[in-house]
Amino acid sequence: MAFFALIPLFPLLASLILLLGGRRWGENGHRIGIPAIVLSFALSVAALIEVLRNGPFTVSLYRLFQSGSLTIDLTLFVDQLTVLLLLLVTGVSAIVHVYSSRYMIGESRYNRFFAVIALFTFSMILLVMSGNLLMTLVSWEVMGICSYLLISHAAERPAACRAATKAFLVNAVADVGFSFGIILTFFTFGTLDIPTILAQAEGMQDHTINVLGWMGLDLPTHSMTLISFFLFMGAMGKSAQMPFHVWLPFAMEAPTPVSALIHAATMVNAGPFLLVRLSPLIVLSPFAMTFIAIIGAATAVFAGMVSLTQSDIKKILAYSTISQIGFMVMACGLGAFAVAIFHLLAHGCYKAFFFLSTGNALRAVERDLEHDVHQHRVSEGMGVLYGGALLLALLPPFVLFSGSYEYLWGVTGIASATIGFKIIALVTVFVASQYIFKSVTAIFVNGPKTYGPASRQPGSDAQSVRPQLLNGPILTGLFLAVMCAGWLLTMIWSGFANFLAPALPHPGDTLSEAAVQHGFPFWLVMSLGVAVAGWLHAYSTQMRPQHQVSRSNVRSNRWYVLFWNKGYFDEIYDAWLVNPTLRCANWLWLNIDIRVIDHFIHSIATSSVHFSRLLWRIVDVRIIDHVVHSTAAHSVSLAGWLWRIVDIRWLGQKLDRAAGQANTAGELLQEIEARTIQRQLLIMIFWLGAMTGLLYIMV
Repeated sequence: MAFFALIPLFPLLASLILLLGGRRWGENGHRIGIPAIVLSFALSVAALIEVLRNGPFTVSLYRLFQSGSLTIDLTLFVDQLTVLLLLLVTGVSAIVHVYSSRYMIGESRYNRFFAVIALFTFSMILLVMSGNLLMTLVSWEVMGICSYLLISHAAERPAACRAATKAFLVNAVADVGFSFGIILTFFTFGTLDIPTILAQAEGMQDHTINVLGWMGLDLPTHSMTLISFFLFMGAMGKSAQMPFHVWLPFAMEAPTPVSALIHAATMVNAGPFLLVRLSPLIVLSPFAMTFIAIIGAATAVFAGMVSLTQSDIKKILAYSTISQIGFMVMACGLGAFAVAIFHLLAHGCYKAFFFLSTGNALRAVERDLEHDVHQHRVSEGMGVLYGGALLLALLPPFVLFSGSYEYLWGVTGIASATIGFKIIALVTVFVASQYIFKSVTAIFVNGPKTYGPASRQPGSDAQSVRPQLLNGPILTGLFLAVMCAGWLLTMIWSGFANFLAPALPHPGDTLSEAAVQHGFPFWLVMSLGVAVAGWLHAYSTQMRPQHQVSRSNVRSNRWYVLFWNKGYFDEIYDAWLVNPTLRCANWLWLNIDIRVIDHFIHSIATSSVHFSRLLWRIVDVRIIDHVVHSTAAHSVSLAGWLWRIVDIRWLGQKLDRAAGQANTAGELLQEIEARTIQRQLLIMIFWLGAMTGLLYIMV
């Protein structure tokens, strides 16, 4: 099993190679990043097969730290939840890497981009596979740093730098609560190992902590509630839930591949994953579950309304992601953890495709607007058209109340999930029926709105279109398509719920299919009635007189302006947090930094100068100079006395004696030297004569 550690290791090695290589790679960084991510995806598929065969497993790497009761082991925990997220993260990341290899051509930071997205992918993989909360925290923070680097990739643009700073600061504030949650978890359980915490969670349900003990007060609170609140605070920041959602729309300043990676595979998915991973602990706190459900529902509704009022495609996608993540968080708060993961996987695949294809879609729309398209109207057959819209509106009840989808909601056996499913399904049916009616009538009654030359030609005749929705082939094909789709969805939902059930809380106390289908005809009939009610509401709105519609539009303008301005969250933060903080910082700079600290330092410097001058005048001039002059004067006097007494008298006598002795010795040497010279001359004359005679004889 140790080779599964290569799943996070491959992206990490790719990131390190690209970072250390620098510009020497040229524009070949994708040749390192793409194979690394593809290998991680292949190993993720192998991990899925291993879990299907033998169940969850743990990969122990090494012991990182041990001090007292705190032991940190680097372990990788792989279960059903892990392998599903691994497939999403590595698969989408591989696609983004391939897309980026063409999208980022010509960028001066080409290799840096691939190094950072590889590190980004590594941090999300490590988060998914982490076996203890310390590794979770480390990967959590590395992900935040990588998001900052990727959002500010175009560092020459001030908007990108501001967006990156905003994302980093918002997540940093939320991560404070996440850190407190980890500390409190260790204080409660005495360990940071996730499987151990989940196994001991039910036994610690009644454990309390005095949150005001440091003040000498008594306020016992359940530890599970505090831990859930603090951990969810971190999830709110990473997943852009209210009120920490303001960073995600500005994160669109990042390149398109980064947006796809953040919205589809990493970053925003960390929150729902954390809630599902720690679900056995979170379900023990009803207050925390209620709070999570309220925050998720409020975020889903608010972001959905905001996305409907935006005109910028990037803002629409951003608030769409916030709304969908809010729905996942709400599902977690209701206890429908399997629904949250299913929604997360489906949303990740959909959003990745949407982001990577938005550019092509926009270009296609621009081409279509240049064509000559006539306006179409329907002159007759309106009853057939409205009847077809009603038939389409009756399809969602059969899909939502198919039994298997309800089983996906009730797999944990939590009653709130079942109740939440009923409410959400009925609201969905009502809204979907109105959308279907308005969409069909907008196409066939009013016609597609165009701005081509034909729409401006006076006297141009409109062509009529007769929708044939009730003929035999279309009805037969529609019936067969619905049957196949229902069967396929039933197989997918049932298999997915059964596969994920062991990783969810209370897997042995799940709802059976018989229990799920209890009351099935009643809820199906009710949902059909709700669909008809939605159709009637849309029909009455279509047929309403024009003056009533105008009054209704006037009343809705205020709401439209509110959501168009995104609820004024940014303005409120600027007015109540950012500007007061800047003013406070400016006041502290002027009054504390300049007037107190700088004045204090300048006073010390001035006092030091004055004190040094005082020391120079008193000590240096009056004392040291006086001592030096006195010493010099005494030295001169002593030298004069020594010269007169010792040098003249004593040394003079000694020198006279030495001179006399030297004179005597010189005279003696002179006499000796004269005799010696005479002897040497006689010897030389003798030998010279001898050598001359010898030479004469020999010749």
